[in-house]
This record gives sequence, C-alpha cells and structure tokens, in this order.
Amino acid sequence: MIRKIARGEWLARIVAMAILTVALSVFGLGNQASATEGFRGLLISPANQQIELKNGQLYSGQMSVQNTTTENMGVDMSVGSYSIVNNEYGAPNYDNPSKYSLMRGWIKLDRQNLDLKPGESAIVNYLITTPVNPPSGMQYATIFAQTRAQEAKGSGITATSRVGLVLSARMVDGVTIEKSSIQQERIAYYQPVAPMRASFSVKNEGNVGVDVSYSLKVNSAINGRQIYASKPQSESVYPETVRDFTLSWDQVGVGFYRVEMSITMNGRTHTVRKTVCTVPAWIIILLIIALLSLTAYAVINYRIMRENRANRKAKAKAKVKTSPRVSRGKK
Repeated sequence: MIRKIARGEWLARIVAMAILTVALSVFGLGNQASATEGFRGLLISPANQQIELKNGQLYSGQMSVQNTTTENMGVDMSVGSYSIVNNEYGAPNYDNPSKYSLMRGWIKLDRQNLDLKPGESAIVNYLITTPVNPPSGMQYATIFAQTRAQEAKGSGITATSRVGLVLSARMVDGVTIEKSSIQQERIAYYQPVAPMRASFSVKNEGNVGVDVSYSLKVNSAINGRQIYASKPQSESVYPETVRDFTLSWDQVGVGFYRVEMSITMNGRTHTVRKTVCTVPAWIIILLIIALLSLTAYAVINYRIMRENRANRKAKAKAKVKTSPRVSRGKK
C-alpha cells in the first residue's frame, strides 16, 4: 500500500512539473524584432512611376537626384531596360531589352552628368517620344543615377552605387489583355519557429502589369484579440510572369493564433484564414507525458480505492462469521 501511494505521488510530481514548464513557456517566450538603420548616400525621387501613353505622344517628366553624404559626389545618368527573367523579381534585368522594355529607346535625358555638393539636389528632366504604332500592353524602362568611381582613401578600392527610377507605361491605344489569378496560397497549420509566414503567388497571363495589395492580421485563437496587423503593401506583377509574395511576423509567442491574409487584385479582395499552432514539439511531448501521467495516476488511485473497498468488505464478512451465537434452552 505504501509503495502504491508513493508511486502515485511520484506521478503527481511529474504532472505538476510538466504543467509548470508548459505554463512558463507559453507565457514567458517571445521574439524581438530587429531594428534597421537609415540609409545615407545617393537618393532619387520618385523610385517608381506609372504613366499612360498614346500613340505618337510626347511625354515630359522629371526626377530628383540628391547627395545625402558629407562629400562631393559625381553622378552619371543613363537609361536602361526593366524586364523580369524566369520570374526572378529579386534581380530584374536592366541591360537586355524584351518586348515589354522597348521604351528604353524612346527616352532622352536633358542631363547626363551631375556634380553634387554635400546635401545638394538636382532635377533631371526626361522626354518620352512614343512611336506611332507601338506594341500593345505595357512598356517598362529604368532611368539610372550612378556615382562615379572613387578610390577610398588609402584602400586602393573603388566603389560605386546605382539607383534607378522604374517607369511603367500603359499603352492606351493598343489592345489590352488583362488576365491574372492568385495561386499557391499557403499558411502552414504548424509553425513552431519564428517568423510566422504566409505566402501566395500571382500569375499574370496578360500584356499589362497587375497591381497587388496584401496584408496580414494575427488574432489570438483563444479570445479573438488582435495581436498584429501589418500595413498594406503594394507590388506590381510584370506581364506574362508569376510573382511570389511572402508575409511574415517576427514577434511570435507560444500558443494558437488565428491568421488572416488579405489579397486585393483587380478590384476584388480575397481572404485566407487559418488557425496556426506555434507550440514547440518538446512542449507537445511534455503535454502528452503529462496526460499519460494523469491517466496512470487516476488508474492507480482507482485500483487502490477498489482494493481498499474490497479489503473493508472482506474484514466485515470475517467479523460476522467469527462473532459468537447465543442459544436459548427450552423451559
């Protein structure tokens, strides 16, 4: 009996330790987002511009180039392509023209070279001469500002930086094909490691770019309280390409979340909702051990109670059998 009670107490201690560990993990863990530092160097404005062009139209525009360093800066201006190869949006092709980047040859700049003092800005004007019979759909080009190579003091190393204005022109008079779809939506149900991710892809089969706006919301699956809401982001999908999008949240704790990904495209909003578990596997194992221990503890206590009840009944019967009987004689 003493051994069985000691075994039950041992199991109870294991259960208590497992529950305490899980509680500390759920309420005490989290990840901190890292901060980013500001950039100083060659800046341009705007970085992206969308326009509309008619056949034979002359279009005038301008961009600002600024030296944000503390030294004099020489800047060379040029015009390049902008095309997406093999759906690699992280590395657009600026050198080789495609059927959607013929606008490179339509642009003329009024200034080719700039000499900027520290903090000084300059305006560069550009002129687009649209052909009489241009291709239908969309045209892209990049206007570059690149620092002249300078040798770092005493290092023997030359360094340059290049930034560019991406121009997107919709040809109004041509035949426009708009055909795009959302593909491969994914929010994994189990994400034990930060950051929490949601992703989707957009396939553009048309001859014009498609603008996509997307955002992420995270609510507690327990009480519905909103924990995180990202700012809406907007990107464009190049014609006849597929673009992958990823949203993430870094400050993930341990628990259960209701994740909502919203995608707006072609005037319609599509929402994907999933419940996500972020509990690490070792905590799940502890919970299973705790559950099994509770079950074993309950079974042991039940058997002890049954044995105690049986022993009491057996003692009561034995007591009845051994008690003396009193007989009365006849008168």
